[in-house]
Amino acid sequence: MPKRSVLLLSVPLVALALTGCTSDPKPKAAVDDSVTTIAALGKKAPWDKLVEPCEGGQLVVVQDVALADVSADGTPDAVVARACEGDTEYGPSSVEVFDGKSASTEPRRLGTLLGDVGTDKPYVSSVEYADGAVLIKANGVDEKSDAACPEVVYTYRYTYSGGAFQQAKREQQPDETCGPD
Repeated sequence: MPKRSVLLLSVPLVALALTGCTSDPKPKAAVDDSVTTIAALGKKAPWDKLVEPCEGGQLVVVQDVALADVSADGTPDAVVARACEGDTEYGPSSVEVFDGKSASTEPRRLGTLLGDVGTDKPYVSSVEYADGAVLIKANGVDEKSDAACPEVVYTYRYTYSGGAFQQAKREQQPDETCGPD
């Protein structure tokens, strides 16, 4: 075959390849992995960077993460318990709930829980979602306790309705592991 005919056949093939045409009969779907949702990241998200920062340069401690459809929109939301690492005593926890459909680069907070229990100074041991509510277990203090030794076990129950959380239950019982001598 003369060089001229090889050149004439090569030019159209190169042009087809440059425009994205291939001999593959299946078209490739465009993938946009630049935006990932909170639900897609789940427990692997960098929660210490997404929750509210601690005051005074304290470190954020992520205590627990639960994934559940809190907002009842068909997508798992993230329930994240966090505290701040204190120098002398524990810092109380908060629980932040993030919309699972929101982008991980701009997470939308559905609410922050435990802000209504300030004197309990809860330090979360677990979060879960059951029977339509966020359940939080925490150690804390009461009017007789020393903040250095949380000697009360609290259980909180929050429901989500109309775009807001409401505390539905607060129970307390003594913790025998850290009490007076």
